[in-house]
Amino acid sequence: MFRSRLIRYHGGAQTGSERLIWGQGSPSTLRAITTTIRGVKLTLAAAVCWENYMPLLRHSLYSQNVNLYLAPTADARDTWLPLMRTVALEGRCVVLSANMCMAKSNLPAWITGESAGTDAGAGVNGHASGPAGLRKKSTVVDDGNEIVLPGPGVETSKQHGQAPTTVEAKPDASEFVSRGGSCIVSPLGEVISGPLWDVEDGLLAVDVDFDDCLRGRLDLDVGGSYSRNDSFKLTVEGLDLSPPP
Repeated sequence: MFRSRLIRYHGGAQTGSERLIWGQGSPSTLRAITTTIRGVKLTLAAAVCWENYMPLLRHSLYSQNVNLYLAPTADARDTWLPLMRTVALEGRCVVLSANMCMAKSNLPAWITGESAGTDAGAGVNGHASGPAGLRKKSTVVDDGNEIVLPGPGVETSKQHGQAPTTVEAKPDASEFVSRGGSCIVSPLGEVISGPLWDVEDGLLAVDVDFDDCLRGRLDLDVGGSYSRNDSFKLTVEGLDLSPPP
């Protein structure tokens, strides 16, 4: 029998087309929880994906003395790792960021548009059409002109007046929809494991001294002595910002 505690989380904000499906979450679910692993008491909480770009949301977690900060994401851009380092250094906490790694070959047919056991040229009601579900490579603007979107392998020059240059696409970029980038960052902002790229079934593991969180807060404690709470106040509807017992 396993003894565990589940974090109930409804999400703070939705990104892009997520707004078409989900509504805004309840900030009351940002409450941190405590647990003990191998005799070490942990205070952990989570911010999902681009919620980590919300400074007030991050501060609400710092205020609860979080020392294990969970940041699952779908953002595999180069800008994500610097953000995770900032969160770790800012909050003096260990940051775990997990991102999916997905190869194009593992995508289902309803996404790729490839037919499974049927005529690839058959569309709706048997009429021939292009691959189902694929977005057009061009768009027609109001004045009737058609704008062709650049495809993979085309690098557009940043200088005006220069023609695009065709370059060889890197194998890694062409084989993966999301390259991953999972990482573990220390309370001083040092990347101690990862980022893990282009590995669909990889695992990051590292030994961590959580007393480093306490040591780090001796000079920077943005949720405590460094918060200047005599001048700045943060309140979150339905959420107790005091550290959990």
